[in-house]
Amino acid sequence: MVKIGFVGAGRIGSTSAYAVLHTVECDEMVFVDIIEDIAIGEALDLSTAAVAMGKDTIINGGTDYSSLRNSDVIVVSAGLARKPGMTRLDLTKTNATIISSIIEQLNIFPGAILVLATNPVDVMTYLAFKASHKPRNEVIGMGSSHDTARLREQLLRHGVRSNTMMIGEHGDSMSLIQKIDLDGISWDTLTKATKERGMEVIERKAATYYAPASCIAEIVKAIINDENAIIPVSVFLEGEYGLNDVAIGVPAIIGKRGAKVVEYALDDEELTKLRESANMLKKILKDVSN
Repeated sequence: MVKIGFVGAGRIGSTSAYAVLHTVECDEMVFVDIIEDIAIGEALDLSTAAVAMGKDTIINGGTDYSSLRNSDVIVVSAGLARKPGMTRLDLTKTNATIISSIIEQLNIFPGAILVLATNPVDVMTYLAFKASHKPRNEVIGMGSSHDTARLREQLLRHGVRSNTMMIGEHGDSMSLIQKIDLDGISWDTLTKATKERGMEVIERKAATYYAPASCIAEIVKAIINDENAIIPVSVFLEGEYGLNDVAIGVPAIIGKRGAKVVEYALDDEELTKLRESANMLKKILKDVSN
């Protein structure tokens, strides 16, 4: 029996559940939200959608964390939403308090793999890992998979398909790896467009949710189906790339045991940018703890 939980039934949580319903064969889904009517309402709506898709998935919602018992994966998206003019890092202290409270509730479910979407996701992934006492492979942040999707969209607009990835912080210090030679296209321009896409969407429609939901569904599918897919995600590092005590976006093999970090052979520039990004995240973590 496959069961997937969602903590947070707002736009990201509900859209992620819808995307997961389309891509993953699961027996049960559960929403938990601080606002009971939202959790129940989304469950009712999605339950009807499941029937329309020809699925018999049981979907429930409420405020009781015990309903998440026996979940294989729990997606955590609860938190303050990013607003126009806000960086992801502006959200840190408020969402750190929220995530700490949630993880305290989830610690009674040691078997579930956690997928974090709350921003700033690298910091929240670090805090969730530390608070959960789970092995690091079972706490995954969505960030760099979303950034990579944005980058590959930019490439497709130029008729280019590539395995190029974004790594590092899910934010301004993200950087490229696996670049290819492009005829007449500037990587700097593509990187700038990738970094600015999120705020452009927020300024036009207040939030971005279809894209992160699709990335979350990709990660959940890889876990449930044990795909061993290489996806750039935020994970806690223990010496990889010369980094320790930080959660940051890097390539990882995603399967039924969660995330296994893959160490790519980075050139000096790529490695320097990754380490600079990690140092920035460590500074933020230090500020949060003060």
